[in-house]
Amino acid sequence: MNKSNYKIEEKDILNFLKFAYFGDLTNPIEAASNRAYLDMCRTLRVKEVSNGIKSELIEYVNDIFKYEISKLISGNIKNQNEFDKWHDGICNKITEEYYEYKESKIQLTYGQAQKWLNMTIKYLYMLKVYSFDCVFEYLHIPIDNCILNVANEKLGIDKPKTAWSKWDEKQYHNYQNEIKSKIKIAPLCWEFENWLNEAQKEAQKVKK
Repeated sequence: MNKSNYKIEEKDILNFLKFAYFGDLTNPIEAASNRAYLDMCRTLRVKEVSNGIKSELIEYVNDIFKYEISKLISGNIKNQNEFDKWHDGICNKITEEYYEYKESKIQLTYGQAQKWLNMTIKYLYMLKVYSFDCVFEYLHIPIDNCILNVANEKLGIDKPKTAWSKWDEKQYHNYQNEIKSKIKIAPLCWEFENWLNEAQKEAQKVKK
């Protein structure tokens, strides 16, 4: 048998990894959102809520993202202030719906909503579904413990006393603005450069 028949194409390996991490990518926004939810939900307390309501709420957020991200890439957002308003509107809508939906009273914070939204956008960029060229410089960094650590180490930004998962809108924007004031590249570029190294360091600590 020809040795070339032993070689697996790189695109097939990449497609396997995408499927293993994101599942079915027929609907990429839904796949990215579902993965982002898993990143966020370990900080969410919903033990008393039925699986049916949990699924309905996730579907509700997925629908918001499908509609709003199509607006985001339309070119109508012209500056940072407009993007921030767009971002706030979505995060606040999510937190309100989680609390009010069928009287579930789930306390999903702004800090958790930002992680869900920002990671969805990041995943869509990674998957090359959207380049977000018209708004890339305005995109926010998904805030989590790795970012808090690396921003402290490399930028000298103090770690907030309140966990990111409990932040309100003001705490979130204050932190985003502090990072922006100390970097010279697009925030998401800085995040890509620094998050992985910090995550690998944390993983090594766990092994020890």
